[in-house]
Amino acid sequence: MPEIEVLQPSSAGTLQPVPVPALVVGSSSTGNISARKPAPSELDQQQPPPLFPDDEKKSSKIQELRKLIENCDDFVRRSDDLFLVRFLHCCDWNVDDAYQRMVKLFKLKHDNPDWFVDKPLQNYKELLNRNIKFVLDKRDKKGRRIFVSKMGNMDISAFSATDLAHLDELWCEFMLNDLETQKNGISCLIDMSGYSLKSLRYLTPTNIRIATQKADLMPVKHMEFHVVNSSTFMNAAVAILYPMLSKQIKDSVHFHYSNWDSLHAQLGKDALPAEYGGSNGEVFDYEMLNRQLLDLEHHYDSMLRFGYELKPHVDPGKYAKFFHHVEKTKGNKRKYKNKRDENVEM
Repeated sequence: MPEIEVLQPSSAGTLQPVPVPALVVGSSSTGNISARKPAPSELDQQQPPPLFPDDEKKSSKIQELRKLIENCDDFVRRSDDLFLVRFLHCCDWNVDDAYQRMVKLFKLKHDNPDWFVDKPLQNYKELLNRNIKFVLDKRDKKGRRIFVSKMGNMDISAFSATDLAHLDELWCEFMLNDLETQKNGISCLIDMSGYSLKSLRYLTPTNIRIATQKADLMPVKHMEFHVVNSSTFMNAAVAILYPMLSKQIKDSVHFHYSNWDSLHAQLGKDALPAEYGGSNGEVFDYEMLNRQLLDLEHHYDSMLRFGYELKPHVDPGKYAKFFHHVEKTKGNKRKYKNKRDENVEM
């Protein structure tokens, strides 16, 4: 039987693959995604071990949250320990708060499915190779993963705001499948060099509203934003964007311009390349950095059904409008891509 690797942390805090039954992903007539269901004996044999076998209190909270999530609505929801613990860490192990955060995120996905990953990882390979966003191989001085956004690499004629939202989600999934990151958090390094005024078209009220809601609901306890190489264009973007940001995000934004000493005071030098005054190589090794994510193709593809597949007892007709919207959104994206490709050829 083919297997898919799902990441679980080892005692050393690094990610180790644990096999789970392979999913058969495909669209049904109702638009939802189906999966082959393993026999009970397979589930017993392949269930990953608990994350905190020696901590009865934490294990109890994980199980309590799992029961709430498995009964929260009509959709199949992800409920493995590593996923649930993200929200518990973020909410100081308060089960009710973690549950409410998850439900709000599920509702946001239900209402705006085009803003969430809905295709196999290979479909995002072209976008990844643009090197707009990536995660460094070393952590900052506080033990946080460093998520870099090279804003000058964005091409508004090639990709939409929702494409970039998918890219954020792919990398956040990579970072949060790790207990150390769940505890320490994420440092976002936003490089504005080469940023084009055309990109301000992304900053529509709807895009800003949905993007900030998604950012606020991400299960990250500590997230900071460090902006470098800002310019006149950046000031224009901030003037539009800043009033619409939540207080939580506003309080976590730091502007360093091109002052590397200021940046190093926050992130350190060891994880950064010479481009930012650091000691981690002369330039980014994009192939190696993207390979971190691309090597986990089976893990990403196995998650596609969550939030789209209905539980067996649910009448698909109850969600006909939702699935119609999902298929319509995909159709619009195909038309947008075809038009975009025609413009490139011209």
